[in-house]
Amino acid sequence: MEFAFDFHRYSEEKKAKLVVVEFTDYKISWWDQLVTSRRRNEERLIETWDKIKTILRKRFVSTHYYREIYNKLKTLS
Repeated sequence: MEFAFDFHRYSEEKKAKLVVVEFTDYKISWWDQLVTSRRRNEERLIETWDKIKTILRKRFVSTHYYREIYNKLKTLS
């Protein structure tokens, strides 16, 4: 996504909308619940690509993944 965004020079708001359009199956259900919950709790909606990336990482990337990557990086020669 980053390469496409850099190439087309989309605005932050448009980037966020384009990413959500690409969600399928579980991710779109999860996203819909997240948006509904934020509206219900009167929280700000997620409007930028950077915020979406942060939330997606917290939800879909396990903590041990970063440790594995770090360990691989340390052993690089």
